[in-house]
Amino acid sequence: GHILVIGGPGSGKTTVALRKAVRRIKQGMQPGQSALFLSFSRAAVARILDAAKLETTTTERELLSIQTFHSFFWIILKAHAYLLGAPAKLSILLPQDEKALSGGIDDDDPGWEDWLVERERLFREEGRIAFDLFAPYATRLLATSSHLRTAVALRHPIIIVDEAQDTGQFAWQCIQMLAPSCQVVCMA
Repeated sequence: GHILVIGGPGSGKTTVALRKAVRRIKQGMQPGQSALFLSFSRAAVARILDAAKLETTTTERELLSIQTFHSFFWIILKAHAYLLGAPAKLSILLPQDEKALSGGIDDDDPGWEDWLVERERLFREEGRIAFDLFAPYATRLLATSSHLRTAVALRHPIIIVDEAQDTGQFAWQCIQMLAPSCQVVCMA
């Protein structure tokens, strides 16, 4: 079943989660499967990778997929954004490029609504997507495709969410949609 691991910094949450992942790996994974660790920052991913070097063998590490939520969403979008009407090939609209294209407007400036329409056009016609759209678009994909939800859950029979208390709305919706088909371990 699903698990919630609660503890303060340095209390061993990551160690417990890695041991749980290794236990699941030792129970047997199908070819192509891995235990998925999701975190919000590259620093947290690096910390988990360091802990994995201490807690796992090389063979076990090969069956761990340790990613940020953004990289997880990007993988889903790169392969399936065409289902949302985007071109087959996507590219990231970097923040500095978005700022230049938008004229530097913010969400409280006049013309913001027009910029949102332009961002959608950039996605659908040019395949350019801003970072802050990764989570909502990946959520939309998972919500509209049971086949995709099944494929992700089959690929990752166990999903470990680091710092679950900080999980945003869209990331949490993705986890909720995958939870019926895989085991979710939340660390908070």
